[in-house]
Amino acid sequence: MRDEMTRMMKPLEEMDVIDDFLFTEIMSDEEDGAEVCRMILSLVLKREIGKISFTAQRIVPGISESSHGIRLDAYITEHLAEGGTGKPDIRVYDVEPDKQSSKKGLLPRRSRYYGDLIDVQLLETGVEYDRLPELVTVFILSYDPFGSNAMCYEAGSVIKTHPDIPYDDGVRRIYLYVDGELPEDAGDEDRKLKNLLRYIGKSTKANITDDLTDRLHDIVHRAKAKKGVGVRYMKSWEREKELREEGRKEGREEERRNTEAERKKAEAERKRADKAEARVRELEAQLANIT
Repeated sequence: MRDEMTRMMKPLEEMDVIDDFLFTEIMSDEEDGAEVCRMILSLVLKREIGKISFTAQRIVPGISESSHGIRLDAYITEHLAEGGTGKPDIRVYDVEPDKQSSKKGLLPRRSRYYGDLIDVQLLETGVEYDRLPELVTVFILSYDPFGSNAMCYEAGSVIKTHPDIPYDDGVRRIYLYVDGELPEDAGDEDRKLKNLLRYIGKSTKANITDDLTDRLHDIVHRAKAKKGVGVRYMKSWEREKELREEGRKEGREEERRNTEAERKKAEAERKRADKAEARVRELEAQLANIT
């Protein structure tokens, strides 16, 4: 069984930053995780990033026991200078690498739900809405989410009837496609972001093209060489395999239940039809006797 699993697994040395396990391993190191977060955010936002703290694999519960919770790959807080202005003193970022192209149609609503649950955690009872910090969600994708082959897509709220009027709700949703094309007016930061995304999507020496990707390659090499990483990878793959099998089993059970329900429904309809037909024959016989 273990030999079969090993053959099916992607070798650890071939894993890319966009792979969930390797990204989590990088984020588990406080210094390396913070540095990678800075790399990504500074190029995406085209500005220096201030003091940050972050949590890898942060679990955010639903608003009730029956509500769907979420797991954030990298939850980042940027601490702003305190000026006594009454404005928020932090910015919040959520960075989510994603290779699930089969679920790309869910991205807009997934981003909406993630943002809503994060906001619930950020605003305490009695605090005014102007204290709600800016929230930026960054999805790093192995697939083109919207079909225009662009490196970067950004979504935000607008007044649809009057798009020229500013409407700032403090939310930015950014989707990065690792193989997307640079914009026509690309500057140096765009090209650096393109290099970084290419390396994140395929983390090989061939994709080391500048100082940032060289530094990221060192971090990747260190993450893959950490003590016990192979065992953790094996366990995570086993758990993922179990979850997939549970999902398939639940799907088969649901299909069986649906099939059984359809069978019972069809049987009930057949009985009602037979009963109705028998009643018609009974009435016809009664009419025949009258005549």
